Amino acid sequence: MKGRVEIRTRIYPTESVEKVKDAILNIFPDAEFALEGEELVGRAEELDTFLDIIKRHRIRDTAREFLLKRKSGEEYIFELNKQVATVGVVNFVEERQPLGTILVILKPGDDEEFIRRLTPSFEDEVD
Repeated sequence: MKGRVEIRTRIYPTESVEKVKDAILNIFPDAEFALEGEELVGRAEELDTFLDIIKRHRIRDTAREFLLKRKSGEEYIFELNKQVATVGVVNFVEERQPLGTILVILKPGDDEEFIRRLTPSFEDEVD
């Protein structure tokens, strides 16, 4: 599934830019980056890995509820835990984190399809 994803995160002096990039690539593998001062800015289009992680970790109900609360117009604006992303896990953040967060502004190409993929089907519940 395609969409438009803007990714922003502050790079702290104790962090490796490459490790932060790798963390983001675990969730958005087609992201391309630019360093703007202390901020790493990325753009991506592929949403399948993000959605597959949510499905694999059985957090689709939580993700759907969380994302719908953060919908603004046609965009979903949310933050992810930067440390947890290093191991390819999606962890939505509501509070400040010691090493900051990854800000994601996501605009799915097809909003109905995006929500459908976030909603568990009966077959998934049986698994």
